[in-house]
Amino acid sequence: MLPEEFLNGIREMIGEEETLLLERACEEEAVKALRLNPLKKAADDKTDLIYEMKLEKLSYEEDGYLFDPERVPGRRPYHDAGAYYIQDPGAMIPGALLKSSGFLKEGMKVLDLCASPGGKSTQIASAMSGNGILFSNEIVKSRCSVLSANIERMGITNAVVLNESPERLSERFPGYFDIVIVDAPCSGEGLFRKNSDAVSQWSRENVNMCAERQESILEDAYICLKSGGILLYSTCTFERAENEDRVSGLIARHPDMKLLSTDFFKDKAEGLRDGFYECRDAIRVWPMYFNGEGHFAALFEKEGNSADTLPPGGFEPISEIKNRKALEEFLDSTLTKDAAGGILSAKNRFRLFGDNLFVMPEEMPSLSGLKVARCGLHIGTFKKDRFEPAHALALALGECDVLLSKRVEEAEAESFVKGMTLSGEGKGWCLISVGGYSLGWGKASGGIIKNHYPKGLRIQG
Repeated sequence: MLPEEFLNGIREMIGEEETLLLERACEEEAVKALRLNPLKKAADDKTDLIYEMKLEKLSYEEDGYLFDPERVPGRRPYHDAGAYYIQDPGAMIPGALLKSSGFLKEGMKVLDLCASPGGKSTQIASAMSGNGILFSNEIVKSRCSVLSANIERMGITNAVVLNESPERLSERFPGYFDIVIVDAPCSGEGLFRKNSDAVSQWSRENVNMCAERQESILEDAYICLKSGGILLYSTCTFERAENEDRVSGLIARHPDMKLLSTDFFKDKAEGLRDGFYECRDAIRVWPMYFNGEGHFAALFEKEGNSADTLPPGGFEPISEIKNRKALEEFLDSTLTKDAAGGILSAKNRFRLFGDNLFVMPEEMPSLSGLKVARCGLHIGTFKKDRFEPAHALALALGECDVLLSKRVEEAEAESFVKGMTLSGEGKGWCLISVGGYSLGWGKASGGIIKNHYPKGLRIQG
């Protein structure tokens, strides 16, 4: 049962007839969807996975598909391998809008200001193809851990995951980012169909609190955005106070912010509606007209032009890293010449955090003093006289990058993610894959492959 005060507000906005349609839509089963991950190096054509999971292509997101709920893809090793990200069809709309706009180009600096659990970040990272820098930020520490895990699972190599407030980032990075994404914390009305907690927790006071917080976050986003940059604002609520009022308020405070037309995108997705009043160029997703949950999206451009405001930060050259020999021995014995050379060629971007070695994205500014949960690609850890590869490296590689690999069937992959030992020939670090998608490391010796899947990620039972 939807809150009556909420329904009264909806009636004022769209009328009695459409409000009844919305109520009925909220009683229906939520639609299930996912995005296939183009960053994963799969030896097989994805057609087999699409067919096996009975996926149905979405028109507005090149990697988006509806799926058969009976396949339960979140409980399969393909999910653990980062072959796909489960995401509501409506939640894909803002990212698809940005991707289709033509503004997202290689080498850009992108900030996802409220990024957890990572839907928008992983969607945009797939379009960046490892080029440029993606800052994914989450203010809540526990949610930041989830975000970092999803960035790792999807094999993203050019992301920095931060646990900072928007205010802190606007102080540190004024006028720095080419693109800023604000998927704002909101009252969650658009998720009523799939989340009963959103219904029980709804109140007009919470709506007003969210609107105030959104205004503050948008101010920090504006400061972070360079002149000529693009701001994507989105919510999963129906409230005008959290949507159109935030758009018009930002423009009133900052006349250099221009709301962009989205006509090209709307032709690709049936059921989308314009925003209200002076915000006709914004997009509203209503579940009674669209095969997904409720969302709102608006795209802005900050007029003018500006150069980068920050110089690249310092890195620790490979020549200064202790146990360099151990790293090189690992690369020579585990990776192909091309893959090993690719890592070594990035030596000017190596950075040590304790004994953990990372490759930072290019042109990374200094992160000194910031709370960093993940920084670029975690290569591995120095342990006495040896180098042990990170799980993140396994997920970023493909079978074509390693000297020793073992492809397993799904049942055996399920055993692997539970921590079971595998049988296999060869000696040394072995990349385990399912359907050609890298899943994790094992270490082969004497006809067995010892499991090195992280204990914290192992599935119990």
